[in-house]
Amino acid sequence: MIFWKRIQQAINKKWYPRCVTVGKPVETQELANRIARESTVSPADTHAVLRALPNVMADFMKESRAIHFEGLGWFRYTINAMGKGVDTKEEVSDDQIKGLRVQFTPDRTRNPENGTYTRALIASEGVTFMEWLGKESDETQVPDDEEEDSGESPDPIV
Repeated sequence: MIFWKRIQQAINKKWYPRCVTVGKPVETQELANRIARESTVSPADTHAVLRALPNVMADFMKESRAIHFEGLGWFRYTINAMGKGVDTKEEVSDDQIKGLRVQFTPDRTRNPENGTYTRALIASEGVTFMEWLGKESDETQVPDDEEEDSGESPDPIV
């Protein structure tokens, strides 16, 4: 079940439904235990692989390579540039780069019968929505990157 709540947008004062995450986030060990139950790999080995994954991905991405995690999606770096741009191609330089972000694009599969696409991580069946009537204190606080000006700074270039 996916919970939602009513949110008023500051920019246009209109109301919209917005997803709410509740409860404790699923941590790496819980993922490892679940994957181990569905495979022949031990929870400890699965956990070790999951813990190594971010560093391995970062190593490849530092080489300006995208990561395609089959069945999950694509990860790639994007650049945040300072200012309003420059007038000529020759003026563009790495001095304009103020930070990096990771862009994730879920995999998608095409249904040959009707031509529609299904994104990874989106259940094609059994999804129900229910308005969240609980307390805000019960909501899980997770980083929100949905809005362009979310207040979060990009990771600085070191």
